[in-house]
Amino acid sequence: MDWQQVRDQFPHAWVVVEAIDAYTEGAKRIANQLHVIEVFGDNWKHAWDKYRQIHRSDRWREYYVLHTDRVELNIGVMDEFRRVAS
Repeated sequence: MDWQQVRDQFPHAWVVVEAIDAYTEGAKRIANQLHVIEVFGDNWKHAWDKYRQIHRSDRWREYYVLHTDRVELNIGVMDEFRRVAS
């Protein structure tokens, strides 16, 4: 599903998602298709715990912790020194 569908289905919630169809454009990551892993309501700490757990098990997959109040996805890209690319 796309980001708007995620927002519609899970309003006002923290979610852990996997980007299924994504690419880099300039200094931004564009995610066209997302798979919702889990929904956490107001509990951002549990969302981050889940993210860390699944990220450790497979670092090659693209996971994000996001809040559905965010209108647009604005995912920055980091360079090799862990700085936000510009």
